[in-house]
Amino acid sequence: MISIDAKEIEKAKLLLHNYPKQVTAAAASAINRTSTAVKTQVSKTIRENYLISAKDIKGTLSIKRASSLKLTGMISSIGAAPLITAFRVRTYKKGPVRVQVLKNSSPKAVPGLFIGTSLKGYVGAMQRKNLSMRYPLRIPRGPSVPQMFAAKRSMSTIAPFAEKTLNQRFLHEVQYRLGKYGGQ
Repeated sequence: MISIDAKEIEKAKLLLHNYPKQVTAAAASAINRTSTAVKTQVSKTIRENYLISAKDIKGTLSIKRASSLKLTGMISSIGAAPLITAFRVRTYKKGPVRVQVLKNSSPKAVPGLFIGTSLKGYVGAMQRKNLSMRYPLRIPRGPSVPQMFAAKRSMSTIAPFAEKTLNQRFLHEVQYRLGKYGGQ
């Protein structure tokens, strides 16, 4: 959970003592602006670690905005795991099909994986459930965006960014309101 520094809240209350509602309005605005910035940072951070497009990431992210009555905001990611073809799939004339999900790893051979057309018309990567039989087939998927978002390698970058941005935005919003309403 990311929060505004308590010292900054007390300082804002002192500066805006004639307009106490403006402190909560400043906090709500800061939370909402931070949520938008963090959503962008989530996409960048995931793409730094995984080979997936921004479109596939942003389609799963949503923001719950804060208000003066409810000073909480939330960024959530809901969605199914993307097909393995959303990542890097390499086919070779000889040898198995290789898949690379993480940027800093090498492509891994996936047993039974091949590129083809199914009886139902799907064209793409498929995998045999039993390597000794032709059917049944399954369509493999990679890790879901919520899994990538919650991964330690992603959160270790996103959480400090969110904390820093929230406190900067709160100070900016207080300064804005101080100038707008006069620092009396």
